[in-house]
Formats: sequence, C-alpha cells, structure tokens
Amino acid sequence: MPTQLLPTLPVPDRTRPRLVLAGIGAGYLVALVAVYVLTVRTVPGRLVSDAALRGALSTRSAVSDSVHAVLDVVSVGSLAVTTPVVVVIALLRLAGRAAVVSIGLLAAANVSTWLLKSYLFSRPDLGLREAAPETLNSLPSGHATAAFSAAAALVLVVPVALRGVAAVTGAAVGALVAVATMSAGWHRAGDALAAFCVVGFWSVVAAWVVLRGGDQAVPSRDRWRPPGRTATIALVGGGAGAAVSVLLALVAHDATSTPVTVMALLGGVLLVVGGAFAAMLGILWVVDLAGTGR
Repeated sequence: MPTQLLPTLPVPDRTRPRLVLAGIGAGYLVALVAVYVLTVRTVPGRLVSDAALRGALSTRSAVSDSVHAVLDVVSVGSLAVTTPVVVVIALLRLAGRAAVVSIGLLAAANVSTWLLKSYLFSRPDLGLREAAPETLNSLPSGHATAAFSAAAALVLVVPVALRGVAAVTGAAVGALVAVATMSAGWHRAGDALAAFCVVGFWSVVAAWVVLRGGDQAVPSRDRWRPPGRTATIALVGGGAGAAVSVLLALVAHDATSTPVTVMALLGGVLLVVGGAFAAMLGILWVVDLAGTGR
C-alpha cells in the first residue's frame, strides 16, 4: 500500500521582516544620537531649543493649571494603569507572549531613559545665556517616555481593528504630555523627540521577540501599508516645526516680545507633534511585521 504522507506546514518566512526590523531599530538609534548632538552639542540647536523654551515660560502662567493637571497623571501613574490594561487585553486574546513583551517594553524604555539622562548624556556649557541652567540635562524626557511607551504597549496587544485608533490616540497623548512639560518649563522639544526615539527602539526589540516566538509567517495582507494621511500629517508637522523653530530661534533668543517667543513655542510644538506621529508610524510598522493582533 502506498504510504500516505502527512501535509507539511509552511515554513515561516521571517528573514525579510527581521531585516526590516533591524533597519528600523538602527534608524531609531541614529535619530536618538542625532537629536542629542544637534539639540545639546551644537550652538544652533541650543538656540532653537532655548527659543521654544522661552516661549513656553512666557505663557506658563496662563496655562499652569491645565499643564499640571496633565502632568499629574503621567509618569508612574500612567504606567500603573497601563500595565494591568495590557495584561487583561492580552489574556482575553490568549496572547501571553505579547503581554510579557509589552511589560518588558514599558520597563526597558523608562529605565533606559533614566540611565541615558543620568549617566550617558551630558549637557556642556557652551557659553550661551539660556532660560534654563546651561548644564542641567533633561534629555530624554521621562514624562514623554512614560506616556509614549504606554501607547506603544497598547498598540502591541490590541486587535488589528483597533490598532490604528490606539496608535493615533497614543501619539496625540504623547505629544500632549511633551507639550505640557515644555509649558511647565521642565523640558525642551528635543527632550521629547529623544524620548520618542527611545520608545521606538524598544518597540522594535519587542516586535523582534514576538516574531521570534511566532509559529506562522505574517500574511502579506496583514503587513503594514503606509497610512498616507497620517504620514503626511507627521511629515508636514515635523517639517513645519523645524522650519519655524530655526527661522525664529536667533530672533527669539534675546527677544522679550511675547508674540515672537510664542511663535517660537509654536515651532517647538509643531516639531514635537510631527515627531510623535512619525515615531508612532514606525511603531505601527514593526508591530504589523511582528504579526500581533491577528
């Protein structure tokens, strides 16, 4: 009698997704170093950051109550809420690996931000008259990292149907928290951009771990397709913010005129918003490559 052969399962195709993940992870690291060097180690970058910070300080009294209301629920509080939510969603979907990886993402992003700020990144005195102490390093922002890592963890575990909503909402919340820290005079725009890069890198690591433990290849229909409108908003917001900030930096650095300093703040806000959505686009890409939420 002829021997009946059992059907063979397809071998998961993970080579291309892994290469893409490696490239995106390297991109986040390069962006992190570039943000640090440009906004902390160069005079033009310091002037741009200081111009936006002066604008934030000039409007702080008008928005102080709203700013502190936002900041009071961020950092440790946001992580305390997000962690059980992530675990519950993952357990309901029988996605235990995604839950563990998401919690690891939260911990790694926030611990690495603290280590970078405290031990690795220094802020030299370049002889400038800045609104904040010249050598007081505030990059990356801990509050922005907490909010953005919570958003990234949720994006990792929610179903595909809710992923876009979670990503847009998370990017908006991360940008709001970053702007609030600017308005409070705690952080500069570059601090938030660095925090987004840190979270983006650890999201790549999380996606790599999920992909490594998967038993199926990611179907082509579930792979990331660039959301054109969101990408356009991110690029336009980031580009406009950079342009406005650079153009007004030299003018606003020594200016006392409120309209000028507020315009510089607007440039910083646009830069932060564009950076948040751009970083979240990368996170969407890596999460879809990992095949979670299906």
